Amino acid sequence: MRDELLIGMALSLTFATGCTSSTDSLGGDAAASGSSSGSGSLTSPSASSASATGTSGSGAETSGIRQTDWPNAVIRKLSFCGESDDSVTFRDGSNGFDVPCRILPEGAQPVYAEFIVEEPANAPSTEDALVLVELGNPNAARRQALVPVQLSDDGTSRYAWPVILGDDSSASGDQAMTFISYQVVGEHVEATVRNLDGSTENRRWRKYNGSGNWERY
Repeated sequence: MRDELLIGMALSLTFATGCTSSTDSLGGDAAASGSSSGSGSLTSPSASSASATGTSGSGAETSGIRQTDWPNAVIRKLSFCGESDDSVTFRDGSNGFDVPCRILPEGAQPVYAEFIVEEPANAPSTEDALVLVELGNPNAARRQALVPVQLSDDGTSRYAWPVILGDDSSASGDQAMTFISYQVVGEHVEATVRNLDGSTENRRWRKYNGSGNWERY
């Protein structure tokens, strides 16, 4: 079942605004509703929040991923947050640690699309999610990542696949790269990011192996 095959695997993501990251093309639609559109289109977010967009597929009605209560979600295999436990438990958008891991910070929204390979191969297609996560305290050293999330076969668990990491923050920790917007296009992720110097850049990533790891291209 996918639960077993997902162990040690990570996923891909899409969204914007928060901490640091390394990205390479343009990205998406992050309406508060988290709705997705055909192929995903870029929206114009405010300076302080991100936008996200994803493609919706035939699994949208049955995947159950859209019913996720993201601020209070339990996500397995999310090693980005630095926890030793198998699962990261969010409460009101944070894991509550001294150096917190926050999900969908600054009003970010999830992107929904079918972009993670199903296991086994003959399993019905289901929608996946791409969510923004930030590690670190505001106004301090912090880093953002786009996290691909997939449901287990029975729809009860949520697993993270390999993440798309933002850039490191500045040496003093006072400057961080943030995702302004992101989207899923086919099986690729595109995003607009704000660099440490305040400039914006379009970036894009694609999966380079069967484990769901990403490369910028």
